[in-house]
Amino acid sequence: MTKQDQQAIFERSIDPQLLESLRNTPNILNDNPSLLEIQSRLNQSFEEDSSNPFAAHVSMADWIVPATETTEAVSIRCYTPKITPQHKPLPVLLWIHGGGFIAGNVPSDDPICQRFAVQCNCAVISVEYRLAPQNPFPAGFNDCYAALQWLAGDGALKLNINIDNLAVGGGSAGGCLAAGIVLKACETGGPKIKHQLLMVPVLDDRHQTPSSKDIIDYRVTWNRELSLLAWNGYLKNISEEESRYFAPARVKVIPNLPSTFISVEEQDLLRDEGIIYAQRLMQSGITTELHVYPGTFHGSFLIESDADVSRQHLADAVNSLRRSLHKNDDLTDDTFQLASND
Repeated sequence: MTKQDQQAIFERSIDPQLLESLRNTPNILNDNPSLLEIQSRLNQSFEEDSSNPFAAHVSMADWIVPATETTEAVSIRCYTPKITPQHKPLPVLLWIHGGGFIAGNVPSDDPICQRFAVQCNCAVISVEYRLAPQNPFPAGFNDCYAALQWLAGDGALKLNINIDNLAVGGGSAGGCLAAGIVLKACETGGPKIKHQLLMVPVLDDRHQTPSSKDIIDYRVTWNRELSLLAWNGYLKNISEEESRYFAPARVKVIPNLPSTFISVEEQDLLRDEGIIYAQRLMQSGITTELHVYPGTFHGSFLIESDADVSRQHLADAVNSLRRSLHKNDDLTDDTFQLASND
């Protein structure tokens, strides 16, 4: 079977509204680039979304989390809705951007952070963590955990946030970092977290699931070869004891985790590890919401956010976060009018 035939067969599994984006995805590994060259190419692919309807409704401010024993000073960005129905401290989402541990930055996730701030009437704090391969694990992980600890301390008053109403979330590799710091907080008596929002999360470095072996089309944006290269750059001089934090799928005993939202995309090599982790959480008594979106590939909900299946994916994440952060609030759907219109 030719490569063209294989691609044609794969395309039949993709939602028609996503096909053009799939076909336009370049093969960034075609000339055997170094990991630093891959990093540069991925960063160039993160374009600002000028059509984002939420930007005008959000105030943004950049802050610095002071250096700790394990981190340098960490930059964070705070997003707050300009008009809120309440004057008391806002609930808060600590958000961690994706990029395979090697790429991405806070601005690349401005659109989704602004969406959450408006649609969930909350503050969103996004972390500018250190990237591999220049800074392998646990550098970026420690940055994210330091931001969490600061929010639970001095940051709560400075940012006017309600740290008793805290969620942690992230997408792709950001979902891995989010799940890892939630595990650490629960295991070590750290800040109390109400909800975790894991969107198409990376969770397992072992690449042993069927989806990690079967989904090989390079156009899915995050393929097996790229994933193995990124993990290799992220993990250096690590101990087995730390494995549950760099790869939450490795955790042997599920602690008393907060309620959890996990989304996976059907034609994504990460699909099965997300499903397996969700099953383990449910079997351990953790309230867990799992969504599988047919005809999708990794990150397609952001690449083609106007596709029907992408709109559903984003709406499900928003609704899960809203229910958690505003469970005891006397708010009506009118509060979130922009959410339903966009």
